[in-house]
Amino acid sequence: MNNIVIHGRLVRDPEAGEFTTKKGDKRSSCKFTVAVDRRYGEETDFFNCVCFGKLSEVIVKFFGKGSEIVVSGEMQCNPYEKDGVKRYPWNLVVGTMDFCGSKKDKDSSGNDGIPEGFKAIEDEDVPF
Repeated sequence: MNNIVIHGRLVRDPEAGEFTTKKGDKRSSCKFTVAVDRRYGEETDFFNCVCFGKLSEVIVKFFGKGSEIVVSGEMQCNPYEKDGVKRYPWNLVVGTMDFCGSKKDKDSSGNDGIPEGFKAIEDEDVPF
């Protein structure tokens, strides 16, 4: 089984693209990189991601640099040779994604991502 789920922030705006299928149809695609903080320590891992079809259109439309995102899919290695050196780049081929809010919303509003017109409640105020 090859499945990975990551939660992080886009390091730059997604790059929209297009490709042609074997049948000659044009389809949309996009590439983006997600920075994921490690659980312990101060290090960050960077995942190159690619997605296709309607999912790529959604990501290009609603996500930008600093946007928080959860993506899942499979890791694929596409080796090639450059200047006599064999390279092994890995990409996360995204199958699903979830919205998590955005850094811009959290930083500028000062209300920790709580939508306008709502207020935070304490756990003891929840009736269940």
